Amino acid sequence: MIGRATAGTTALFATAMIVVLAGSPRVARPEHSPLPPLRRGIFAGYAGGAPAGFSGGFGEPSCHGCHFDAEVNARPGRVALAGVPERFAGGTSYPITITLSRPGMKLGGFQFTARFKDDGAQAGTLAPAAREEKRVRLDELGEITYASQRQEGSSLAAPDSTRWSLVWTAPSRGGPVVFHVAANAADGDGTADGDHIHTTVVESAPAAETSRSLLVIVLESAHYEECGG
Repeated sequence: MIGRATAGTTALFATAMIVVLAGSPRVARPEHSPLPPLRRGIFAGYAGGAPAGFSGGFGEPSCHGCHFDAEVNARPGRVALAGVPERFAGGTSYPITITLSRPGMKLGGFQFTARFKDDGAQAGTLAPAAREEKRVRLDELGEITYASQRQEGSSLAAPDSTRWSLVWTAPSRGGPVVFHVAANAADGDGTADGDHIHTTVVESAPAAETSRSLLVIVLESAHYEECGG
């Protein structure tokens, strides 16, 4: 995710290595030990987007793995997905918008994936929407595509709110698809304190083929009868 939007800063999102070494989403430390760099605001992260693997789906951590100052989805903030079809047609492209809002937020970041529900494999393809190339980036990890913000994309689109736009092209293979997004509504102070993580999940099913197949059968049967079959 993002951090402080000043020259020389790196990001809000701490590296996955911190989470791995900690052994759990929350970085444990003895009470008598000094505050680690994460809490002092010296981040080993990326202003141009989080490391791949923090979408919160299929057993992955979300941004809350490092930004744990508040509970996930604490009100009044929220992240929403718009444009995900209830049913999709293979090969069709769908514009998808991610909107993050929270009173007092100064910066925003996200990570988004589209995967098959049954096995977690990549479902279709992702691309930045038109004129979003400078704000949205794509990374690959284990054959999964992760969309996240570039540094330019961490700035707010409006007070207390921001959004990012992508294009999802549906896969030809059938099966439900699950979309995961984890987003960071950051206070811009350069530390994990005061940041709020919001997540959401949306599911889409392949377009039903049954009705169309039955119609073809009925029409073929009628044609056969008309021809004296």
